[in-house]
Amino acid sequence: MTTPGDSQGDTSGTAPEPDAEAVAAAAVACEGVHALTRGSDVVEIATYLPGRRVLGVRVTPGRAEVHIVVRYGANVVEVADRVRAAVLAAVQNSGNLQPQVDVYVDDVQGPEFPQQQLPDEQAVQPPGVPDEVS
Repeated sequence: MTTPGDSQGDTSGTAPEPDAEAVAAAAVACEGVHALTRGSDVVEIATYLPGRRVLGVRVTPGRAEVHIVVRYGANVVEVADRVRAAVLAAVQNSGNLQPQVDVYVDDVQGPEFPQQQLPDEQAVQPPGVPDEVS
């Protein structure tokens, strides 16, 4: 049982837990971010909230972990730096304590190539085979 003045639940001296939804919104709004990712098949990166979960974000007191997919062609380091800065700005608290923000680039979105159309079958002839066989 706790009473007023007990140290349990007192977060003075440590940064509070960042808001997972604010972290996610700040990350996806950054230029070069394609999406948040849930992590690997072995470990799911998510924050569980009542009735929902925020995939790609794990928060603990004083720390935010963000897993992203970067758009093809974007500079990965610059995107990670933008995400880190945006998350820090989104979760600024009234105190001087800022959370540590770890950004993980788990994947890069593949390039969008136009689908190639195959030429007509008549045009696809192996070399040395005559066009008409009698």
